[in-house]
Amino acid sequence: RAPARHETRALSSSRSALGVVFFPRTSLLPPHQAMASAAAARVVAGGVAPKINVASRDAQAKSPASRRASAVARARRPTTAFVDVVESEPGTLLKPFEEGMQKSLLFGVSHMMNNHEAAEYILNSKPRSVVVETGLCKAHQEKRGTVFNFAELFASIHMAGGAAEEALAFITRVAHQLRLEEQPLAGSPFWAQMKTQLPAEALVYAAAFAVEARLVFGDRPKSTTYRRLVSCPTLKELDETFAKQSARNYRLLVPPDHPVATLLPPDPATDAFERVCIAERDTILAHTIYEEAVLQGTPGAVVAVVGSDHLLGVERRWAEMVASGGKSKASAEEIEQLMTAPETTRENIGARLAIMQRLLGLRCTESLVADAFEALDADMNTLEGDEIIAFNATSEIYGAPRMLLAAAAEADDAAFDAAVGSATGVDFKKELEPMRAVRPANGGVGWSEEAIVWLRTTGAVDVSSLETPRTE
Repeated sequence: RAPARHETRALSSSRSALGVVFFPRTSLLPPHQAMASAAAARVVAGGVAPKINVASRDAQAKSPASRRASAVARARRPTTAFVDVVESEPGTLLKPFEEGMQKSLLFGVSHMMNNHEAAEYILNSKPRSVVVETGLCKAHQEKRGTVFNFAELFASIHMAGGAAEEALAFITRVAHQLRLEEQPLAGSPFWAQMKTQLPAEALVYAAAFAVEARLVFGDRPKSTTYRRLVSCPTLKELDETFAKQSARNYRLLVPPDHPVATLLPPDPATDAFERVCIAERDTILAHTIYEEAVLQGTPGAVVAVVGSDHLLGVERRWAEMVASGGKSKASAEEIEQLMTAPETTRENIGARLAIMQRLLGLRCTESLVADAFEALDADMNTLEGDEIIAFNATSEIYGAPRMLLAAAAEADDAAFDAAVGSATGVDFKKELEPMRAVRPANGGVGWSEEAIVWLRTTGAVDVSSLETPRTE
């Protein structure tokens, strides 16, 4: 069984009830779930900065491109070490391209790493705005551009006794305590303790509140992304994306020095997940940062904190805006279109939901899959008759190792050959024909009774020979 995508090759011990092996990813995980017991949360922080080093002389000698590649790698590699700032500013400086734009810095964080650079920069620099990819709580991430201000929230929650989500109440308490510490806040004992207990994004929220920065949700609601992933691609595109991800996962199984160990970046033009879940959101995040940078009012810097999977995409879109003098930035109409959650299509809805479920299982954490289907609960409840049969059958087929191999074989011959190894005496591709036949990429609808019967019978084990003969 191929593992879910992750930047390391370490195997996870977690398994979902669906029978799919899951591995951590950096992009979509809502921290308010991980923060339900925030005080005891594992440190999963990360920071990225083209201008940081491990050995300062080596870092200074590297080219900007080399330093950026190293920064992204650091954001995806677990570490508990602090980093040294080589130049005056950590993070990635987003150059202004319009008169009056405020200075903007971009940080990449990983949900599975330990680095406090972004939060500590906020404490030290006291920016006007902090734009985050992931909202502090459900109320924060209901709408792009939602702003949380510490003074209003603290007065409402802790002085007026207003109701609040657990994560929000906790972070406001942390920020309040931090504000009582001696300056500089980043050097206080309380902050040192929090760094050992809280995830990266929670530290960013607390730091933003401690310096009274605007905490701005810069992404679109997660439910919009899930609905677009179900309905915007064709069924064939979802199937082809599943196949490509399966092949990538098999490549992750081989040793680093194996010829097929190289992973090519997914192409948004042909990868539905990359287009909907990554590229579209890169555009939205870059636009929100721009809006904060040109916001009228008290001058002050903008700090943006995004998942490491979005770092290069946001940088790329910003560079395009700089090169064009702002002409290439997304229009209001384009942003509105990307923010729209279409009505869930009824065409092959059972198979669509099942393939999406299994696709997310190959790329994302188990909690994210559960989060996605909680958001799509209303759509699941509308399934009836043949749609329910299609969902269950397609989910069973696409969750089977045989389908993972069959799909990978058609997407990437080299990955398939590496997966089956040196086995001889059988044509595996021919043996997997029943799986290939049901794929929408080959004209199927995701399932068939014949494929289900074949899958169940070929997977059965005859244990009759192990039975102890009964004696009278």
